[in-house]
Amino acid sequence: MGRKKSFQKSEILKIISTVFVKYGFEGTSLDDLVKATGLLRGSLYSAFGSKRGMFIDALSENIKQQKGSEITITLVIIAMMELAAKDNTIRRLLKQWYKESASSNVKELLGRAVLKRSGILEGEE
Repeated sequence: MGRKKSFQKSEILKIISTVFVKYGFEGTSLDDLVKATGLLRGSLYSAFGSKRGMFIDALSENIKQQKGSEITITLVIIAMMELAAKDNTIRRLLKQWYKESASSNVKELLGRAVLKRSGILEGEE
């Protein structure tokens, strides 16, 4: 019989989100996620299936909970730049997010976030 989960998935997803924001998808290693969450690899794989699963859950949770937050926008950019071209699930998530955000200034938010992430807008807010 397996051990009972001893962590809150929503809290772990917040931590995972910040790791992906810091390093991007490709730049994030499983060791980064293990270190940040304090969970063992097996626990992460059991809860999320894979690094991709962790990213999808983090993106989905952020879109659901805080659609226009800086973390969500950054995760969206990472998904667009690193994953959407080859991942239908992520592309569907992004399309849904865009459709729901289209009435706001989403293009401006994305543009500013890309410039900030690149270091061009360093110190500007």
